[in-house]
Amino acid sequence: MIFNQPQFLWGLFAVAIPIVIHLVNFRRYKKVYFSNVSRLTTLQTESRRRNTLRELLILAMRVLVVALLVIAFAQPTIPSREHALKAGSTVVSIYVDNSFSMDNASTGGSQMDVAKQKAREIASAYSLSDRYQLLTNDMDGVQFRWLNRDELMAAIEELQVSPASVNLSEVARRQNDFMARSGAANRHAYIVSDFQSSICDLDNMTADSSVVTMLVPLTAVAADNLYIDTLVLDAPAYFNGGAVEAEVMVVNSGSHDASKVPVRLFIADRERAIATVDVAAGATAKVRMHFTIDAEGWLDGRAEIADYPVTFDDSYYFAFHVGDRVKVLEVDASTQRNASLQKLFAADSSVEYKGVSMSYFDATSLDDVDLLVLNEPGNMASGMVHEVVQWVQEGGSLLVVPPAVQVPPSLNDLLGALHAPRLEQWLVRPVKATTVDHANSLYRNVFSAHSSDMEMPTVQGHYRLASGGALMQQLIALADGGGMLTATPSGEGTVYLFTMPLDAQHTDFVAQALFVPTLYNMALFSRPAAPASYTLGSSKLIVLQDHYDLATPVYLTLGDTYSAIPDIRQLGQRQVLVPHSDMRLAGHYMLRDEHLAFNYDRRESELVFMSRDEVAAQSSFDVVRNVDKPLDQEIRSRSEGHPLWRWCIVLALVALAVEVLLLKKKE
Repeated sequence: MIFNQPQFLWGLFAVAIPIVIHLVNFRRYKKVYFSNVSRLTTLQTESRRRNTLRELLILAMRVLVVALLVIAFAQPTIPSREHALKAGSTVVSIYVDNSFSMDNASTGGSQMDVAKQKAREIASAYSLSDRYQLLTNDMDGVQFRWLNRDELMAAIEELQVSPASVNLSEVARRQNDFMARSGAANRHAYIVSDFQSSICDLDNMTADSSVVTMLVPLTAVAADNLYIDTLVLDAPAYFNGGAVEAEVMVVNSGSHDASKVPVRLFIADRERAIATVDVAAGATAKVRMHFTIDAEGWLDGRAEIADYPVTFDDSYYFAFHVGDRVKVLEVDASTQRNASLQKLFAADSSVEYKGVSMSYFDATSLDDVDLLVLNEPGNMASGMVHEVVQWVQEGGSLLVVPPAVQVPPSLNDLLGALHAPRLEQWLVRPVKATTVDHANSLYRNVFSAHSSDMEMPTVQGHYRLASGGALMQQLIALADGGGMLTATPSGEGTVYLFTMPLDAQHTDFVAQALFVPTLYNMALFSRPAAPASYTLGSSKLIVLQDHYDLATPVYLTLGDTYSAIPDIRQLGQRQVLVPHSDMRLAGHYMLRDEHLAFNYDRRESELVFMSRDEVAAQSSFDVVRNVDKPLDQEIRSRSEGHPLWRWCIVLALVALAVEVLLLKKKE
């Protein structure tokens, strides 16, 4: 035990006052005469002993009262071994959760207002000479600097709700890393949050022995919320006149069923589709909506529902580009083109088809090409092999149709360089195809049902494949266990490989209905579609569709509300955008002529929170149990120890009451 005000202990000399009063008794006795006192002798002896004991007890109570009052003024404390401040400087890191869920109402106003008040109370518990950090979900660079108390208080006042959402393990890691560089002897971290379940990865929070971390769970109230979780555009390519299916996922995180919820789809601010959906409590419902593209260039869209009081997640923004026709280049050993391919692609308005012979192929031939068809090629030069390999690795789609009987060595060299299966022995025998990989994206929405009696193609001869560990997929399998058509991912691109020529002499596949969607979807899927939307607060790089001169400033804008020079970097042949942390509004952003749709993080839409008991059970850190009590008092008591002056006052009052009872008994 220690005394915070030891100078008051000099007051213990005051205990001499009641002792002196007791020794020097100024009371005068009155004499009373009795005619016969023989019978009072025993009574007189017993009364004298009782009075002496009572006087000593009264004296003891008076001495105890004085001593306890003096000790109370000296502020006795049992020091805290765990939270006691060490000699040296002190740094304090305060994290305030400013996600959307903190905008919910509570008994003390919004959760954000309560969190700001708790941050002020934390700061008040420390001295003016200490250094402070204020951290939020935004995690801006400006937040990783030390503040004095006045600067901290000003920063707390400016806190606003943000769309950013960060796991608590990441918050603790950032706090520990920043304080580790301070060199301070005392490091204290505070996490003030509603502890929404979607961000509470408490198991991943590692304790730092040099940091005292305290969790401050606010009293959160779960609320019903209906929101659009995701939207997926199902179309292999976007072209004018093409049909697109939008798949909208609607989630009901509340405890009540929602019926006949209208979902509206807007394209270029025009309502293009509407549907209703029933969503059970705690369930997810899928809505499919269709529209036809009637314009070219970048198109902005959004899906909407109406739900109150949580409205930030009622809209889902997306953008897509309706570009030029898909470009298909066929390269042949001679000037003669594949009649089946030419007939399929040349008449299609969404495909720009071109054929050249190998002798006219050069480094510029692959510019802007989406699908390259090597149709029965002859022996290729090493330069051509190198150009094709590099083009596929960077995202191109290659279709290889081999010649019959004899494989040019350069063709197998090309397939080997692309990690695709190699062509080996030519087998002359009729074989029927048995299965089609319906799950592959190439055949998405092609079959209305998996019919067992569907007519399958037959090949008169085909090559046996040597996979060599290639990660190939058999799109069409043959009855002898071989493959008729395979697909192999290679870098960012895809290699499609037939095991026979595409002509009527070697297969009836070119005359069947399956031929059209197979080749047509190869062309459409060869142009990789950019994501329709992105998430605000994410640090993932965004691959740009256009090309920008990095020496010339270009602005990323959102109407009149946001404008900034973005961070664009060159990665190989592509350019990527690093999202700005100050992008806080969902909507359609423009980068010159390119459109980027951003939505709020849907983790904030699940309004489910952990209780204080759950937080304490899953975490190894100290947890504030009573947030209604001012935090500065609890922090001081933790750092200063357990004060005993209140107990001294209580015991002094008890001693005083005992003295009063003894005096009344005496009378």
